[in-house]
Amino acid sequence: MHVEPIDPGDDAAFGRWFAVTAVSRARRWPDQPGWQPEELRAPALDPDGAGGAVVLLGAFDGGEVVGAAQLELPEHDNRHLVELTVEVHPAARRRGVGRALVAGAEQVARDRGRRSVWGREELPSSDGAEPPGSRAFAQRLGYALAQVAILRHLRVPAAPSHLDRLEADCRAHAEGYRLVTWRDRVPDELLEDRLELLRRMSTDAPAGELALEQERWDERRLRRGEDLRTAQGRTMLCAGAVHEATGRMVADTVILVPTGAPEMAFQWDTLVLPAHRGHRLGTLVKVENLRQLQAVSPSTRLVGTSNAQDNGPMIAVNEALGAHVAGTELNWQKHLA
Repeated sequence: MHVEPIDPGDDAAFGRWFAVTAVSRARRWPDQPGWQPEELRAPALDPDGAGGAVVLLGAFDGGEVVGAAQLELPEHDNRHLVELTVEVHPAARRRGVGRALVAGAEQVARDRGRRSVWGREELPSSDGAEPPGSRAFAQRLGYALAQVAILRHLRVPAAPSHLDRLEADCRAHAEGYRLVTWRDRVPDELLEDRLELLRRMSTDAPAGELALEQERWDERRLRRGEDLRTAQGRTMLCAGAVHEATGRMVADTVILVPTGAPEMAFQWDTLVLPAHRGHRLGTLVKVENLRQLQAVSPSTRLVGTSNAQDNGPMIAVNEALGAHVAGTELNWQKHLA
């Protein structure tokens, strides 16, 4: 068995790599549509994108791809870090494929001067409990558990009467704020506020023991990210709350919809600036964005989200909306010698 880079521009090579990713995730989440090819391919073809470079590795047994790894190497900030995802074909498990991929990823990290590797592991369950033995593989390879998050799913469309009640409850606490929505490209008049919310999201959201630094956002990075999402075949739906006295957007939320598989959408960042918390703006913007989702993508039936298990305020918001526990996300970290 050997590990080598995959050229994302090579249709055949990428197709074999993606097939392993798809079948592995389908085994774990059989009721979900899974990644679409361009969602993973486009970032690997855009080394100067909003998130930095992406490297694809394949594990080969003979001429067959039996394992797939994706490495994200931030370039604008967090240049000490590699974010790693590993998938192994179900038929090739317990043959050292995962171990070989992790070793290959760590070598890429060292070659590029990175000091830490961060890997995520998703474990489906109806109560958020970890399956027995789920930690063994990562710990054998020297990874320490840095954060636990709970995965939740929200079934949509939500009942209009439920959203109306939530909004009415929030409005009683949110006098002096108005809502705005946009799709795909943030309006110029909201650009600076969106950049500040992105910066704060990288430090205000609970990160456990993960060694992360504040992200650096400017207009060029944001616009490149918007272009990349278009190339990935994703629609980005956003809602924000503007403080009328200052005219500044002080809260926002994002949902991404894969246009090739819109049945399942994904909740991304939601943040309220500290000075404006306590007005239920987090719930208010999420309600507004769900309405936008249901109008723009009526075929969406599920919205997936993840919250650190100690993020009580956002968990309360998601549960009020009707989200239910779907599993656990373990975040593993290793500091390289």
